[in-house]
Amino acid sequence: METTVSLIDVHDDEDYDWWQENCAIIPPEPSRLLLVGVAGAIIASISVVFNMFLFCILVRHKRYRSSNLIYLTFLALADTFLSAAYILLFPVNLYMDHFASDFLAAAWWSYMRIIITTSHVFISASAFLIVAAAFERYITISKIRNQFARHHRLAICAMALVFAIIAKLPMYFEVEVVPNGNCTGVTSLTAKVSEFSEEEPYKSVYKFWFRSIITIILPFALCFYLNIGIIRRLRAQHHGAKLFRFATSEHRKNIRSATLMLVFVTCTYLASNMLNVIVYTWELIDKPSLMSEQLRPFYTLSSDLVSLLTVLASACRLPIYIACNARIRCEVLDALGNCVLFGTGRHGKVTSPKAKRARATTVRYCETGCGFTIYEKPTKAGEVRVRSVGTGLDRIVLSVAMGSMSKRTLAVPSSAAHKPLMEE
Repeated sequence: METTVSLIDVHDDEDYDWWQENCAIIPPEPSRLLLVGVAGAIIASISVVFNMFLFCILVRHKRYRSSNLIYLTFLALADTFLSAAYILLFPVNLYMDHFASDFLAAAWWSYMRIIITTSHVFISASAFLIVAAAFERYITISKIRNQFARHHRLAICAMALVFAIIAKLPMYFEVEVVPNGNCTGVTSLTAKVSEFSEEEPYKSVYKFWFRSIITIILPFALCFYLNIGIIRRLRAQHHGAKLFRFATSEHRKNIRSATLMLVFVTCTYLASNMLNVIVYTWELIDKPSLMSEQLRPFYTLSSDLVSLLTVLASACRLPIYIACNARIRCEVLDALGNCVLFGTGRHGKVTSPKAKRARATTVRYCETGCGFTIYEKPTKAGEVRVRSVGTGLDRIVLSVAMGSMSKRTLAVPSSAAHKPLMEE
């Protein structure tokens, strides 16, 4: 009798241990809940709004679709889906454990595979688009003639998406959602790796040599190399421009601002993926050590930070564009102004936002090669403004070559012909 009771107790203890290991809900740590569930959700929500707003601005203008900004247009679209996928995957996963919600658990397990696959596709597509934009900017600033990149931008964007799909679409079949024994509620389902994904040559040839090298290592290395090359050539050109009279021209400023904008975008990509490359390299060398009791907290935290930094980089792109690109800044301010139905004028009159738009400027080049002028529309008082860039001698040449304009506004200074003239 005592032997029977002891066997029952042992069996109950084994069932209890199995239930604790497989069915018990492990609530997330407060620090992880704040990092991913609160900060991550807020950053991802901001990124969704910013990138959707940016995509709407860039896609509605034909001149952007035919310029190198087409890469940034599709990048904004990819970042929108990527940030939305982050919210559905990570914060919701923590919420369902924290609140023990069967509804959130059922919803999360229903879309987990498709959202993970979609997010990885857009992560790879974003990396390829940044590499394409950096490559075109590199050959532009290097004064290398390459008409293919300029005339086939849309095809390059499509190729980036196709490569991303080829590399990441099979992830949907590499994970299976199966019942978790006799568990119920939040832990009733679990995920396991498919058998074919661990077999050769799929594991080594496709998952490592193709997917990992093409989508992680290669874009990071190319962006790093191109970014260093762009910065070096930008410094050299800026140093050489000081020897010429048109170092402060609007044309050079536009080229420099566009280049700096892409440099900052590439730097944010490199910074956000640095930890990912480090962790991935560690996994290749010694993955069991990351699962040890000492390094497991670091591995969990680094995995959370990799995803959070990716979303943070996506959220930072609109502020970078606004700070570096005057044209995008004007478009953003104009779009925000249209969101305001009415405004108040100088004398308390109600005016529409369109009345507050800045006057468009037209750049008129002089064929003599001595510079250009920036012509603005006449003011309400009938005043015509023409801003000239260059030296006093350049104004003489421009006034002769553009006589009709010189009769109205151009004046030659007599005592300071050797000094650069300031813009009005």
